[in-house]
Amino acid sequence: MPRLRKPRALPRRGTIGLAAPASALDMERVAIGEKRWRDAGFDVVYRDDIGARHRYLAGDDARRAAELHELWENPRLDAIVCARGGWGCHRIMDRLDAELVRTAAKPLLGYSDVTTLLLWQRRAVRLVGFHGPMLERPLADDEFEAVVEMLTGRERLPVARAGAEGGGGAAEGP
Repeated sequence: MPRLRKPRALPRRGTIGLAAPASALDMERVAIGEKRWRDAGFDVVYRDDIGARHRYLAGDDARRAAELHELWENPRLDAIVCARGGWGCHRIMDRLDAELVRTAAKPLLGYSDVTTLLLWQRRAVRLVGFHGPMLERPLADDEFEAVVEMLTGRERLPVARAGAEGGGGAAEGP
């Protein structure tokens, strides 16, 4: 089995592309999250139609898939942060271009329904994604800084200490 690749690191003053691949957004939360990234020194871009609605989704399937493709294709963008999860990512999987994602090698951050995209990316492209916070909920300062450190490649990996949270044991993995 081919090895997993890490995406390129987000430059410290890089550009974040926001995506809405699943449920419809609360644009007030998007504005708060955008400000947070800008205050941290990053540029933030997103499509004019990121707030689109098609029933409970952030626009129809074609809009959401096209948005991701544009973010992966755009050489100005250094990372993709999903604004929220919810439901709907599985509906666009057959529209995604694995070669485009492989070539772009950009960090992709999200959780909830975005896990579908992260798992697809891992299987189809062998590229690591980041299961982590989106714009739908505010983060404490230390949480936000941990996300920035992870995406910029400066992460302080947590250390599990025996007895600290539930005892010892053994673990194994790739």
